Amino acid sequence: MARPAKAVVSEIAAEVATEQQLQTDAELARLRAEVAACRKRYTQALAQIDRERERGDALASLRGVKSERRPAGKATKARRHAASVVLMLSDIHCEERVDPATVNDENDYSLDVCDARLAELERRFFELLEHEQQIADIRRVVIWLGGDHITGHIHPDCVEVTQLSPLNATRWIAERLRGLIDAVAEKTDNVIVCTNAGNHGRSTEKNRIATELEHSWEQLMYHTLAREERNANVEWQIASGHLGYVDIDGFTLRTTHGHSIRYQGGVYGLALPATKAIGAWDAHRRADLTIFGHYHSWGWLRGARYVANGSVIGHSAYAVRIKAAPERPCQGLVVIDHKRNEVTKAYPLFCDSDLRKAKK
Repeated sequence: MARPAKAVVSEIAAEVATEQQLQTDAELARLRAEVAACRKRYTQALAQIDRERERGDALASLRGVKSERRPAGKATKARRHAASVVLMLSDIHCEERVDPATVNDENDYSLDVCDARLAELERRFFELLEHEQQIADIRRVVIWLGGDHITGHIHPDCVEVTQLSPLNATRWIAERLRGLIDAVAEKTDNVIVCTNAGNHGRSTEKNRIATELEHSWEQLMYHTLAREERNANVEWQIASGHLGYVDIDGFTLRTTHGHSIRYQGGVYGLALPATKAIGAWDAHRRADLTIFGHYHSWGWLRGARYVANGSVIGHSAYAVRIKAAPERPCQGLVVIDHKRNEVTKAYPLFCDSDLRKAKK
């Protein structure tokens, strides 16, 4: 049945009215939003006017202020403080052969490689010495010969991996050390060479205690080099026991190869046993700094007052066996500030360019 026309017209009129109401409401909402935005901009403008008024008042308050120029004083050059540099040399193991196949290609070491790394080490040292001399008045270099310059024949496996006998290896490294000492003596006013014998450079299968130095190829090398010293500005201080002490303008340096410090793990595992050893040694004679090597891991713990040296040989089959992390060949450099009477810098001298080139 068809709907009445009047009803249809009423429905259409209602829909039209609803649509118009929606349009009206939307327009009102838009207008309200515009009004709100205008009010916000108005408020911001008033705040900006207040800020500009305050700024203007501040500038007005500076009227009449006159500048005052102070007479320029005479420029003076800052006086550089006195300092000494310690070059750490240990754990070279010059004649030991490291086959890359035994260390996952992390290293390759031979007499030729050792020679190249020592030459690189010397170049880097003089570059850094020149840099430090721009900052401080450095006229003294302490060269620490810390032992294990040779691997020796202390174990059967050492015999199999060494390229020279202990005597010939000692002569080989002595020539390089002699050249380095002469070069340093030419570039500084005073050189102190202090020494420790390592545990590898001995002539006995087992390490001795009281007579350790009497069976050391390295101790013999030190005395020979000292006796043949021709540089007037070079002073030798050869340790006659397990520990050595050097007085550097009131700063006491303790040296030891490090094989009496017992620890397990990486360089972080060395902190506790090294600190305990230093505490025991300090009970007899206190030192401001203790330097040692043996563990082929460079590190500086300022609070504990020690610097541990790296090695020239780098990673080896023995290091793989004891699960030591591969460490790049490096030695150490220490700066002693005599004004503060403490170590202000200690950092590694890397001599690993041959390995970096091989990785390219």
